[in-house]
Amino acid sequence: MIGSKPPRLLRAILPVAIGLTVVAVLLVRTVRENGGWDAVQGSVTLPGWPAALAALLGLIMLRDLGYVLRLRWLSDGDLTWRHAIETTILWEFASAITPGIVGGGAVAIWGLHRQGLSAGRSTALVFSTALLDELLYVFAVPILLVILGSAAAPADFDTTVGWGVFWISWGLLLALASIIGFGLFLAPLTTHRIIQRLARVQWLARWASPISTFADDLKQSAAEMKALPLKMWAGAFAATAVSWSARFLSLVAVMAMVVVPLSELEPLTIVARQLIMWVYLLISPTPGSSGVAEWLLGAFFSPWFERSSSLIAPAVTMLIWRMATHFIYLLLGVLVIPGWLRRTRQD
Repeated sequence: MIGSKPPRLLRAILPVAIGLTVVAVLLVRTVRENGGWDAVQGSVTLPGWPAALAALLGLIMLRDLGYVLRLRWLSDGDLTWRHAIETTILWEFASAITPGIVGGGAVAIWGLHRQGLSAGRSTALVFSTALLDELLYVFAVPILLVILGSAAAPADFDTTVGWGVFWISWGLLLALASIIGFGLFLAPLTTHRIIQRLARVQWLARWASPISTFADDLKQSAAEMKALPLKMWAGAFAATAVSWSARFLSLVAVMAMVVVPLSELEPLTIVARQLIMWVYLLISPTPGSSGVAEWLLGAFFSPWFERSSSLIAPAVTMLIWRMATHFIYLLLGVLVIPGWLRRTRQD
């Protein structure tokens, strides 16, 4: 289980440093290749940028509101608004300082437990949100691929990253959703027995009591999650869809600020490409996918960048996009988590 020490400052600074370095290198290289800084003329923003900025800020708030509502509904109101907001910040902060494949789920479980929920209840709640995320993804991708066809991926996708890796990753996400659904909702008693048997393994004997307690809590929590009214689950799934839609539409708003006007963008295609790109962010080894995210952005959205009259539009897009979807949680985490740790200290 994760300790009670606050995340080290270095872990918060590292992804910011990586992301800003990539943006800076791209910016300097682009300017040098196009005649130097004196050749960069005019404003980088488009005439309609105030409306696009307002839309971006609204999407950021809508994204986090969806996460908070989901925690409130799935906890059946046991998490207060304040607890749900703080848990969301902690979760996103942890995701921003860990590799994509690790994520912030373990930290969220620890945070919920620290808020007063049992270990089993915390695990069931986080796994339930993960299940909603995976289900939304595995359903949304095929639908958008049917609608958009080859436009959903870059023209050279087959020769650079390949559909093979993508579909294997998509299949693993489907398998993960199936395992969570089976373990928590279809066969919680089987899951309980498996964990209880782990408690009897010799090298785990010293933790037999907490493991057994965890198994009992998880079984009870799974029963509580199954007993939630259908409207609660429908609301949580709708909140998940709203949050992820707002996250992906944020890039559309950023591009409408600095790349080309909204009328020249294809929002559905941009969202679809982010869904495909997301798989590669998940398997990124860098904290918060820093560096990898910036590189993929250029590879997946070059057709729109090439239409821009500004030489530095790609670099500025990357910077604003990462600020809105990544750096903001590092800042919020640094501001909120120390006080939260002091207030929830367990004596």
